Amino acid sequence: MPGRIDEIIVKVAERCNLACSYCYMYQGPDQSWRHRPRFMSDDIYSSLIERIGQYCLARPGHKVSITFHGGEPTLVGASRLRLFAQKARTYLGDSLRGLSMQTNGTLITDEIARVALEQEIQVGVSLDGPAEINDIMRVDNHGGGSYSAAVAGLRRLQSYGLKPGILSVIQPGQNGLRVFEGLRALNVPAIDFLLPDVTHDNKTLTYLDLGRTPVADYLIPIFVAWFARDDPSLQIRLFWGILRLMLGGPGTSDVFGNPTIGYLVIDTDGAIQSLDVLKVCDPGIAESGLNVTVHGFDDLGTGAPLVHQAVHVGFPPSEQCRVCPELAVCGGGFLPQRYSRARQFDNPSVWCEDILAILAHVRVRTGISNELTRLSVSASQRLRSNSLRNDIHLPTA
Repeated sequence: MPGRIDEIIVKVAERCNLACSYCYMYQGPDQSWRHRPRFMSDDIYSSLIERIGQYCLARPGHKVSITFHGGEPTLVGASRLRLFAQKARTYLGDSLRGLSMQTNGTLITDEIARVALEQEIQVGVSLDGPAEINDIMRVDNHGGGSYSAAVAGLRRLQSYGLKPGILSVIQPGQNGLRVFEGLRALNVPAIDFLLPDVTHDNKTLTYLDLGRTPVADYLIPIFVAWFARDDPSLQIRLFWGILRLMLGGPGTSDVFGNPTIGYLVIDTDGAIQSLDVLKVCDPGIAESGLNVTVHGFDDLGTGAPLVHQAVHVGFPPSEQCRVCPELAVCGGGFLPQRYSRARQFDNPSVWCEDILAILAHVRVRTGISNELTRLSVSASQRLRSNSLRNDIHLPTA
């Protein structure tokens, strides 16, 4: 069955007030942001909302969520953020699954917090740990740390009764447990850890001499602490997704399990793109050549083949991954992290050794064997084939 688009990530701002050293958008090989409008215009946004409506109308009952993104989305200001949210709710009605925003948190004002509350915008704040770790890479355009301003923004959101989650990029070589404890102390309901976005062509330029499994060394102590606490009030999405896949259920993201990419990214000029993290691979690789002012989402087949394949077909795992006992869980790795210029996406993840070490530790801690995963996946597939997918009782994300 062809994939469906469940989410639209809207680049409402093409610029950012931070200069994080690992940023795939500003520090990577694709510098197309320099030639795009600083902000999305009302006309482009209206065209986008119409395209979402057309897509859902052609699929009765289908719903799509919208995520405001950037750059830094709060640069558009509270008034425009409110306008964007209201327009989506008014035009899409029941076809809108929900609204969210990913922000660095440093520019959250009382007015922006009120808009998020009024418009029911779920907010995620990017933060990489306590100040001494976060401020190594998450700096402003003058080299100053961003921790204090980001935490102030998060606290402001919480003061309005909102419950922001945290998105945290793993910094190999740092103390993962210290990061976890620092983030947990902020009383958030969810934390998601992201594997660094590098490819086979540039990994060693950034993460040299950190040992064979620096990501696993960072994450395993976090899993030990989180699993031992058994605290349902704090979800770690990366671990939750791994456990669901090990038990035969769907994952919680496109990082593991090798699903089709169920979302599109719309840039400030209306350009339709696949996942924009592909910018870390090569210039232009995420571009479809299509634009919401002219094209609908059902036109993907007329654009760049890679974008259509990512959404509707998917990418098979590499030959090495196809014989791996963890294929059902890992899926071969996150698409950008499989890339090399020599073999395109026909590689294991650059973090393959780390992923295998993490999965092995999770299995030991939980007692979920590879055989149990195989049987669970098989049972899940049989249920789906009998149209009983909703009867699979697994923890919800």
